Amino acid sequence: MKPRSSDAVRRGVGLVLAIDALALAVVLATAPAAFIWLDGSRPSPLAVSSAGASGSGAASPAATVSPGVASPSPSGAVATPTESAPAQTLTYGDGTWSRIPSLPQPLWGTGSALLKDGRVLVVGGSSGPVSSTAVATVEVFDPQANSWAAATPMLQARAYPATVTLPDGSVLVVGGSRDGLPLDSAERYFPDSVSWVSAGTMSVPRTHSTATVLQDGRVLVVGGGSDASSTFKSTNTAEIFDPATGNWTPTASMASSRALHTATLLADGEVLMAGGASTYHGSKGTVRATAEIYDPKSASWRAAAPLSVARYHHTAVLLSDGRVLIAGGWSFTTNTDPSLATAEIYDPAAGTWTPTGSMAVGRARARMTALPDGRVLVVGGVDPAYRVMATAEIYDPATGRWQPTGRLATAVMWPAMAVLRDGRVVVAGGALEALAGHVTAVCAIYTPPAP
Repeated sequence: MKPRSSDAVRRGVGLVLAIDALALAVVLATAPAAFIWLDGSRPSPLAVSSAGASGSGAASPAATVSPGVASPSPSGAVATPTESAPAQTLTYGDGTWSRIPSLPQPLWGTGSALLKDGRVLVVGGSSGPVSSTAVATVEVFDPQANSWAAATPMLQARAYPATVTLPDGSVLVVGGSRDGLPLDSAERYFPDSVSWVSAGTMSVPRTHSTATVLQDGRVLVVGGGSDASSTFKSTNTAEIFDPATGNWTPTASMASSRALHTATLLADGEVLMAGGASTYHGSKGTVRATAEIYDPKSASWRAAAPLSVARYHHTAVLLSDGRVLIAGGWSFTTNTDPSLATAEIYDPAAGTWTPTGSMAVGRARARMTALPDGRVLVVGGVDPAYRVMATAEIYDPATGRWQPTGRLATAVMWPAMAVLRDGRVVVAGGALEALAGHVTAVCAIYTPPAP
């Protein structure tokens, strides 16, 4: 059988005090240069510090404002807005990976988020190939101390959830699966109180869905697998979570059902959905080449130009110029379908897709993220022969080319991934083989070379 996990491979709200509003007004009045990394626009030039070959060089005290960048969830959701981050320099090195302390246990299919204080939150996941081994554990990585610490567990064990950081700094975790069943529950983590609260129930269960923070702070949750064995069907439904009220509200449905798709928040506030499949498990269903755009203002969908090729288990990031890069994935659910090396770019202004340079090797179930300097890093994944890879590549939008970069000590598929404020990248856990029969706790940190 084609490598997929055996089942699903995929809150309270505090009062806003008057003093908080006053503080915010002061910040807005005195810091006009600050911005929120919301639409993917390139930040103003950042101070740079250099790291040695180990990637552990300390950042210089001199700094300018740096964006907060959240890691994508296993669903591929990207461009999560966070509060403006404290001043921070970018750290460059020689493009190598350094070992950091491991997770307490091997995990893959986790959710991850960058907290407003710069720490990395890793939630849930599975210690084996199926969600019967899903966990509720929560670990927090502190890049200053270079250590992991356990945090309050979630209310519900879950693997393959969609995870986003909300504008107030709390973290919303949505759906996922446990014991082979997609989940309809959601919960919310408040770092200041180190506590979890229920975030209500969605209209349908969802695993391998996407969650995207809209410009007004609400969260759009779309698609995902909604039925368990034996159909493993995905859904075309969508709904919105309002952090201010804690309520879920259905919104218009997509034209096509899709899971294992990608969702990207565009600069104008609309959301691009691309690819995905009509099922989320096994050798079933149809892979989509279609794309759709959600307009929050009208709460409606419209068709976008189709991808050049059908893709699921692919990756997507918003580039600094507002375009969207999509790479890799699979085009079919058959045992013989090789991972794709091709990549293409969607231009919202023109409404078209354009081919760009291909990766050195085909990758599905890889991790990809935009670096603060505008380049893109892709890590690991499954190659065309269904072997998990330790290689990584960097894409430069200026040239449209991919270049090999540091190699991980351990081949990995679907690890947790987060971009730190200083531009380094943390990878935690992941599966060691395409069927996820073996899972790792190994973690590493990447220091990119200077552009």
